Amino acid sequence: MAISNWNAGIIRPVAVPPAGPYSNGAAPGVWTLDQATFWIQQGLWPTAGNAAPVGLFGGGGATGVNYNTIDQIVIATLSNATDFGDLITGTKDLAGCSSSVRGLFAGGNTGSLTNVIQYVTLATAGNAIDFGDLSVTRDRLAACSNYVRGVFGGGDTGAISNVIDYVTIASSGNATDFGDLLAAIRELGACSSSTRGVFAGGDGASGYSNVIQYVTIASTGNATDFGDLTVARNYPASCASDTRGLFAGGGATTNIIDYITIASVGNATDFGDLLAGIREMGGCASSTRGVFAGGAISGTAQNVIQYVTIASTGNSTDFGDLTVSRYTLGASSSAATAVQATPTSSEIALFGGGYNLTNFQTAIQYINIATTSNAYMFGDLTVARYELAGCGSSTRGVFGGGETTSGLNVIDYVEFSTFGKATDFGDLIGASVYYLGACSSSTRGLFGGGIGPTNVISYITIASTGNATDFGDLTVARFALAGCSSPTRGLFGGGDSGSATNVIDYVTIASTGNATDFGDLTVTMRYLASCSSSTRGIFGGGSGPINVISYVTIASAGNATDFGDLTVARDNLSGCSSTTRGVFAGGGAVGTYNVIDYITIASTGNATDFGDLSGGLYACGATSNAHGGL
Repeated sequence: MAISNWNAGIIRPVAVPPAGPYSNGAAPGVWTLDQATFWIQQGLWPTAGNAAPVGLFGGGGATGVNYNTIDQIVIATLSNATDFGDLITGTKDLAGCSSSVRGLFAGGNTGSLTNVIQYVTLATAGNAIDFGDLSVTRDRLAACSNYVRGVFGGGDTGAISNVIDYVTIASSGNATDFGDLLAAIRELGACSSSTRGVFAGGDGASGYSNVIQYVTIASTGNATDFGDLTVARNYPASCASDTRGLFAGGGATTNIIDYITIASVGNATDFGDLLAGIREMGGCASSTRGVFAGGAISGTAQNVIQYVTIASTGNSTDFGDLTVSRYTLGASSSAATAVQATPTSSEIALFGGGYNLTNFQTAIQYINIATTSNAYMFGDLTVARYELAGCGSSTRGVFGGGETTSGLNVIDYVEFSTFGKATDFGDLIGASVYYLGACSSSTRGLFGGGIGPTNVISYITIASTGNATDFGDLTVARFALAGCSSPTRGLFGGGDSGSATNVIDYVTIASTGNATDFGDLTVTMRYLASCSSSTRGIFGGGSGPINVISYVTIASAGNATDFGDLTVARDNLSGCSSTTRGVFAGGGAVGTYNVIDYITIASTGNATDFGDLSGGLYACGATSNAHGGL
């Protein structure tokens, strides 16, 4: 359509539409409402406060030089790079990744190998700050990320490495072991969606590799085979949208660009060609555009920036130039989370830790309870563990106890509004507390029972930090029980006191004292889960495994009544809720399940499929910001 606007007294056609829905994508002139509506409908009208995605290219080298330069581009706008700041020191052969807030640069060679991880705040130009250290000092590694975790794979320690390690981007600290690549490899590429990290190509014991392999970012464990690149090569540059990953250049200066669909597995497909055969570039992306910068042609450093539209196929187009010609640079982007969900709901459930029969997990995953969907990553616990319990207020989620190879008394917490790593809260009573139950009001969290078995109930004040305090005793010492609550009463149901029990106890949360008998479950149940509204307590699953769901009216006392069935019979599952909907996640039978079920608490009936956790998980802790105790 032909569009005109009035600008400085001149009626003229607008030759180019607004660059995008970004605060700096100005549309000068006076526009009619119809004209503005047209561009709004295209998703291109500038929006105040919506910053355009930026890409950063950090470090790199040329003959005899290691650069500390960090360049910046606005990914939606073709132009030359501008100076952003400096790395801590000149570094080549490093790796970069990011959340939407922070860009990380890790490892590399400063004249010698380094383990340094450094970060910048993407919205603010400035020099990099120390973050922590990689678990292994190395260069020629690759990095990928979702909005919570940065993952670093492979590299050269003086010998080729298969190490994968990770950090929680919003925090700072040293990297933690994640698992291993399929084989030792260096000079590889990496990209990711919000759930999967993909590593491809590289140089290994047998030379250049075409192997593509992947990990699930929210879990830990070894990489799994994905497929093959169209051509074996080292030093491919990589970037991705949330659905498609690109691998460009590399090897003996190839111009090939390959693509994969990240959610599936299979061999890469030809996408198109770079402007020239080139290797050792840096790559980053917005949700729509992939950008490749720098690199080497016949050993000579380049300053060229080029781009492609990720959702299409075709050859790259010139974007502009870096401030300094260089190769083996790292890259990151503020658009890494452009298509990923954020915890904006007033009804958020968190599932923390767990065991996938291979690794104890630190990951915390979340769902918006009012919807249905797969779980998204939220952050990490302070310690990998399973058999823990969760409770919370409307603002803070708390996870207590758990086990790895031995029991722990750890309590840590997160703020529901903020992605990232949990913070230490204090300690439970006793040195080894796991397979416990928990419940809470808006102010207090209670932890009851645990392995031993024990009858101890302890409590914390959720808004503060500190060690738990003795509350009283359960009527029967037991472990593998479950807890739920109204705003005034806490219930502890089921468990193992030497054998499975049907006991339900209750306490008044605001007081202290021993528990009182409430009634009995419909069947003896241990390794069960629970949730509640302000009036009803729900208990589901358990060893057998069984699919039974039962309920009680919290304000009264009495035996439980049959509610319905879970979608899958299982034990060691986790439960939490809003005031209207109950959710049961994960668990085990022969193996582990990734199933998330939900029920409407005020009715009765069988559970309905909600979505999936990132993988099969056993004995997670669970809490929400909208449960019946609030």
